Amino acid sequence: QASSADWKLYLAGGLGISASNVDTDGVFAPGNLDQPLTGDDDDASPLIDGALGLEIPMDELVPREWLLDIRLPDWPVRFEVEGAGLREYEFATTAAGEKYFSDVEATTFFVNIWQDLPMIAAYKPIQYLFGLGRQPRVRRWLEPISFFAGAGVGFADVDVRGTTNVISGSDDLIDFAWNAGTGINYALTDKVDLSMGYRYVGLPDIDLDLESAGSVGEVTYENEVHEFRFQIRVQVWDFRSPWR
Repeated sequence: QASSADWKLYLAGGLGISASNVDTDGVFAPGNLDQPLTGDDDDASPLIDGALGLEIPMDELVPREWLLDIRLPDWPVRFEVEGAGLREYEFATTAAGEKYFSDVEATTFFVNIWQDLPMIAAYKPIQYLFGLGRQPRVRRWLEPISFFAGAGVGFADVDVRGTTNVISGSDDLIDFAWNAGTGINYALTDKVDLSMGYRYVGLPDIDLDLESAGSVGEVTYENEVHEFRFQIRVQVWDFRSPWR
């Protein structure tokens, strides 16, 4: 039986929807006459992710003697390594009155930190404020639920292909990326949790060189990504805190 002082190793996997908005800003020059290549478009794609993580109670992050008289709550803090992919977006913007078509594929790898806040802990101030008493039925209903919020940094592998009837280009970029999000956990059992939430993913901007016979150009892609995810988290091992 795991205790509140245990550190817990888990595996997680999830599915979701990744919605992207892209802005293209550039020029191309057929016959040495600069033509604008601008616009924005939206698309959505399925998303799959997987993670390996370590859950540590907040009051066990460091030896308690380091905290002197400070007493931290035992809310879970989760450190994880995550990979996510299957994102494929198709966009259509404008190039001198013609359609400029883009295919963007993005795979991300993050090191994330998530802080869980048990719903019971969030509800306690309301109980005290309104004098609601212990309310055992309400506590049983709230006990499996927790909020989470966090962020992470890492890198993205982004593949871009763009074309009109006149000009085209492609590039594959690996660069810094980040994400931040929030959501709700629900404990299905002592070892299995379901989570659902939202996150923003900051992908790198891409500068793409375009060319064809007699024409050259360049375009910059600025991509905003909003993701809604469902994830199953399974505890695979627990061990006593090394500070005990």
